[in-house]
Amino acid sequence: MKYLDISEVRKIQIDHNSTCNLRCPQCARTVDGGTNPDLPLEELQVSDYERIFDGITKQLDSVIWCGNYGEVIFSPTFLDSISWVRENGYDGNIIINTNASARSKDWWVKLAEIIGKRGQVNFSIDGLKDTNHLYRVNANFDKIMENAEAFIGAGGNARWDYLVFNHNEHQIDEAKILAKKIGFKKMQIKRTNRFVNDTQYQGVKKDVEGKEVVKTRKAQYDLEASKKEDRSLSQHDLIIQKFGSWKNYLDITNIKCRWKPIGQIFVDFQARVWSCTWTASGIYHHGEKNTQRVQARKVLDKYGWDFNNLRKHSFKDILNHEYFGRDFCSSWQGKTTDEVPKLIACGRTCGTDYVFSSIHGKNSSMIDFTKEVANVS
Repeated sequence: MKYLDISEVRKIQIDHNSTCNLRCPQCARTVDGGTNPDLPLEELQVSDYERIFDGITKQLDSVIWCGNYGEVIFSPTFLDSISWVRENGYDGNIIINTNASARSKDWWVKLAEIIGKRGQVNFSIDGLKDTNHLYRVNANFDKIMENAEAFIGAGGNARWDYLVFNHNEHQIDEAKILAKKIGFKKMQIKRTNRFVNDTQYQGVKKDVEGKEVVKTRKAQYDLEASKKEDRSLSQHDLIIQKFGSWKNYLDITNIKCRWKPIGQIFVDFQARVWSCTWTASGIYHHGEKNTQRVQARKVLDKYGWDFNNLRKHSFKDILNHEYFGRDFCSSWQGKTTDEVPKLIACGRTCGTDYVFSSIHGKNSSMIDFTKEVANVS
């Protein structure tokens, strides 16, 4: 089965750059408070967008900038790139996810003008002035509010995305009031899934007394999940109870891909094409033994490190390549250790018993201030 034909592509998500102004502890680009030493610092150019959109501009309905590694507004090439997208025939939906802790008010006004009414910026703000920086390390709350007001004042559509931790869950109601006052049209409350990490996917270790020991991101970074609801951790425990180990679950679970049915594809900051944001993230995860890193590099070693690179091949040829044309979807029936591995990202995100993403299932709720009704997804 082919992942997607070029004619089926309707949505593109882009990780424009790998650079960032923040040091969020649960981000793949952060290691021990600094930048992941395995991560090349690069960004897309306008010439890359010419190749991305070549021949498919009119069939697209959404373009999303949401990076695995980068903060898009931090890139000096972003504004020119998104201007090119609008000026060269794309009039569909634009969605930009950002920490918003950079750039001048004039820059934000210009962004609102470029993306227009069919554009939306999702501001990732995890708390208020006394808490947002606890996870969004180096963020400036006053600057974020200033930028949001400038963008909204220029006619921009804005949504506040609020990632819930123990240290900020008591501020949700106050944040709702502030969001509505400033002019955000929506607010999304998200439960983080990142307290379950690669160590747990590899298997449970035991100490000398036989007790289970798992080093979670909570221990590594002194963060705590929401006390009210920590679905990813509880789901993790249920997986172990039902399947015996994460590896067993990943090898057994059926895959119901979230992106294939809606025609969505992903392009990373080196112009590589991946099936989705989750499968794209593994290549630069830190640590030689990181399972997602090992799998991603196994794929690239087999097919060539440029087989999915838009700087070397057309979008059509990449999707017709044997990996996307056959092997990737076939891997869903295989195992994580196969020559073409069933990717952990596929089993974890699109398997039957676990909801990894913070925006699927019961992991998020959306508030629409324009309707004054809270809809729980």
